[in-house]
Amino acid sequence: MEGLLKHARSRRLLPTLALAALALSAGWMGAWGAGYFVAVWGPVALLLAALALALSLAGVPPGRGAARAALGLLAAYTLWTFASVLWAANKGDAWAGAGKTAVYLLAFWVAAALVGAGASRRWALAASVLGPAAVAALTLPVLPESMGQMFHANRLLGTVNYYNGEAALLLVPFWVAVYLGGSRQAHPLLRGAVLAGAALSAQLAVLTQSRGAMFAMAASLPVFFLLSGKRLRGLLALAAPAAAVSLSFPELNRVYLEFLNEGSPREALQAALPEVWLLAAGAGLYGLAWGAADAVWSVDRRVVRAAGAVALAAALVGGAAGALAAVQRVGDPVAWAGEKWEAFRTNDTAGQEQSRYLSVSGSGRYTLWRVAWEDFARRPVLGVGTHNYEATYYRLREQAVGYVRQPHSLPLEVLAERGVVGGALLAGFLAVCVGAGLRERFGSLGGEGRAQVGALAAAVAYWFVHSSAEWFWQMPGVTLPAFLYLALLASPWRVARPSPLRWPLRAAAAAVALAAAAAVAPLYLADRAEAQSHGLRDPREALAAVERAQSLNPWDPRLREREAELAMQAGQWERAERAYREAIELNPRHFAPYMRLATYYERRGRLEDALRSYREALRRNPLDEELQRKVGWLASSAGRERQE
Repeated sequence: MEGLLKHARSRRLLPTLALAALALSAGWMGAWGAGYFVAVWGPVALLLAALALALSLAGVPPGRGAARAALGLLAAYTLWTFASVLWAANKGDAWAGAGKTAVYLLAFWVAAALVGAGASRRWALAASVLGPAAVAALTLPVLPESMGQMFHANRLLGTVNYYNGEAALLLVPFWVAVYLGGSRQAHPLLRGAVLAGAALSAQLAVLTQSRGAMFAMAASLPVFFLLSGKRLRGLLALAAPAAAVSLSFPELNRVYLEFLNEGSPREALQAALPEVWLLAAGAGLYGLAWGAADAVWSVDRRVVRAAGAVALAAALVGGAAGALAAVQRVGDPVAWAGEKWEAFRTNDTAGQEQSRYLSVSGSGRYTLWRVAWEDFARRPVLGVGTHNYEATYYRLREQAVGYVRQPHSLPLEVLAERGVVGGALLAGFLAVCVGAGLRERFGSLGGEGRAQVGALAAAVAYWFVHSSAEWFWQMPGVTLPAFLYLALLASPWRVARPSPLRWPLRAAAAAVALAAAAAVAPLYLADRAEAQSHGLRDPREALAAVERAQSLNPWDPRLREREAELAMQAGQWERAERAYREAIELNPRHFAPYMRLATYYERRGRLEDALRSYREALRRNPLDEELQRKVGWLASSAGRERQE
């Protein structure tokens, strides 16, 4: 019997290591802009494709039951995303966006297959927590000396280089950490590590001043406690990071206030960091001591149930009391909600003088969402094409809210760019995954399994709520963990050795993996060639590198713009003009290619041509003040020349 157990453990070791590596890849991408650029997510996609190919050839099935159904829906959504290249005005952006969707398909496929092959869920969950925690631990020491790069507009950009993305990177695994920190089956060292990591990550997230993170955390908290079968343990585990954030919040919020009041934010941060480290260490010691006590001392189940019931009743009473106090403070809740919606719609920043968390300004999101809805209303079935929202935004926006490429809402992004077909496929995928987990939760799962489902569902709820007001689909470092959790929800919870795939199915699965690699590889290689052009001093050699990039990715208008820049450096003016015109052909609805061509004409002294191109740009971006000034100045100059 002992020999059989050793064999079973050794058989599960390799899938467990592979699944943990998949979870850690999200943390690695998080340290490099959350994988926004193909230079980061491209290698991850190719490695996942290679792993999917190896699993397929070995006959490992891509999950079972609900996992296969979910995989089919996600594969159909990915195929539809690639199909949108056919009707997208900017095919280069559509292809790049479809490539990122392939990352999530491959991650879900590999995770489901590895779980079916016996990989440990617990170690994969631990890796998903410790990766972002390591990013937080490496970020904190360099913050005081890197505030110029790490902060912008009084808020932490972090390694993601975006406030809300940094918060989500740190907080998506939060409820998984709470589950592991309270799990009696987890090693005491692991329990201490995840609670220390959760406390560190949550405190660092405060510096982002992300209101979306606050709302997502509030929305996911009841999901965790309603679905977790071990509410008392969850509450005790939550106490450690919650106490850390509560105690350090005044000092961390002071960094924001020092920025706002033109004080000394570096001194405020340096004063806060020792407390942050101390509280994280305290949370870790708390988890370690609790785990050690759990190993030698067991409380009677009746006492645990009674304490859990008391804790739940206290939470309900506290919530009701809080709601009553809130109603008494704000008066009519309907009128109050209307006022807050109006503040969101009009970007009212009242309250930010104390903390950004007290403001409900939409930061321009109402405009972004309205334009996305117009895209959907105009093309409800197909959408405008993956990552093709940007051109419509500049043309239809009613107020200027800065440089924007996405509508800052995953549901609206999907509907606007992939239409109702894409929306139905993605919604179906999410419903199958969550539904499968809930069915198991209310079926035959034991206490530990129910606690896992509660943590996974809460983590997915956090990601979805925060993504509904953000553009995290473009950040694999933030979104990939959610797909890992969805795969764990959809996969069977009882380990059974699956029947190997038959050779026709192996060949079909291998073909899909190869197709995914073939779709991503040109994007990655073209990006590497374009990056090489920036390191070459000779413009002709750099042009040769750009030509290689264009041969790999002929649809990317930015490669034509890079060619034009280099051609001007080499004195090849006709080639530069031709490249700018080709960029317009590849991205005809966007204002930027017309503006760059106009700038070229202006530099060459061809003011009439520059005026025509600037007017074309202004038609596509009528609120741009710089374009308005250019058109006005050139029009008046042309008028004076005609009079003379």
